[in-house]
Amino acid sequence: MTDGMKYFFKSVRTLSFWRYALLSKEALAKIFAIVGAMYLVMDMADFFNVYTKDRYSSYAVLIIAVAAIFWVVATRRPITRFSYKVPGKDFLVEVRIGDLFDGSHDVIVSTNTTFDTDMASGLIDTGSIQGQVATKFFNANTAEIDRQLGLDLAAIHGTQRHNAPGKNLEYPIGTVARVRSHNRTFYFVAMSRLNDQGNASSTPRQIEDALDATWKYISSNGNLRDLSIPLMGTGRGRIGVPRKKMVERIAQSFCDEANNQVFSNRLSISIRPEDAENFAVNMYQIRDYLVQSLH
Repeated sequence: MTDGMKYFFKSVRTLSFWRYALLSKEALAKIFAIVGAMYLVMDMADFFNVYTKDRYSSYAVLIIAVAAIFWVVATRRPITRFSYKVPGKDFLVEVRIGDLFDGSHDVIVSTNTTFDTDMASGLIDTGSIQGQVATKFFNANTAEIDRQLGLDLAAIHGTQRHNAPGKNLEYPIGTVARVRSHNRTFYFVAMSRLNDQGNASSTPRQIEDALDATWKYISSNGNLRDLSIPLMGTGRGRIGVPRKKMVERIAQSFCDEANNQVFSNRLSISIRPEDAENFAVNMYQIRDYLVQSLH
């Protein structure tokens, strides 16, 4: 069973899903609208003597109500992905629950300002996005990642950082460097800073600056390929922005820059299935917000 299917079946067993699918204002409005429409049809059938309302109306109303509830719930079942094409533009935003690396998209990878790659010491967790890139696409060969990162970073001025837990040359927030493997490009973007104990931290403002710099870099150096991005900063970046809000910020940032110059026809924002479950991510709310704000 895929991660998306696991999320689907777990969602239908939660109170939050039923509260949204059946008890929200939108759901109740739909139920009453369907009941009203079906009752109108019943009146018309009675008028043409197709149906005798006086004899069966008490049963019919109950059946209509049950049918309306089933219809509304069926149309508001948990979704694991959706996409929205911005009107009048040649790009779209997709939000999905699943593996960031599924498909063939180029991937945006959050990293720290010193571009550390060392997993052997535990400085970079193997379960992090950066760690997964190293193990899945480079056979944990971090030396090759360092070599490729160095090609881009050589043209950028860094500052010496004494007593750093890893590399001691630090770059500004928003610095981007590329690595390539398996016909895919991975854009490493500096969006957090390691403290002396090796723990990463970031701020919402730093994330926004990093996103803006990433789009500008890809606009100048990318190949108009589809992009995938995680919810930057919500994991080891330790920012306090909820997952839903981070989806909104990433999508808005992408669209703001793409309005100036299209650098990708699709941005896929990936949410880890465990995050969707643990933090009650409501895809319907995210979709409604994106449709309203990006429109």
